[in-house]
Amino acid sequence: MKVVNKVEESGRLVYNSDIVRDIVACALHEIKGIILSEPNSKQERDSIKVDMQNDEVYVDVFVKLRFDVEVNDVASTIQSTIHNTVEAMTEFKVKDVNVHVLDIGFDEN
Repeated sequence: MKVVNKVEESGRLVYNSDIVRDIVACALHEIKGIILSEPNSKQERDSIKVDMQNDEVYVDVFVKLRFDVEVNDVASTIQSTIHNTVEAMTEFKVKDVNVHVLDIGFDEN
């Protein structure tokens, strides 16, 4: 567990590095067309990679999409949703969001 410190005039803000991954997971749950793992499962944690360099965030997500979606549209939505959500909830700037489509499948829900 990595801790990221931000020191300002008003005090210090400490982020656990897992917080950004959790924010990304929440953002993915808002997007239609993704077949999601169980929340907080090892599979969900392994499907999100976050690298932080200074105040910039680099995200890789590995997803399974529904068979009936436009892959480019959903991938673009994933990128913009993660970018906007992370920047709205933290002081970090999102530099890259890379979407890796691993599989296409049927959602039983």
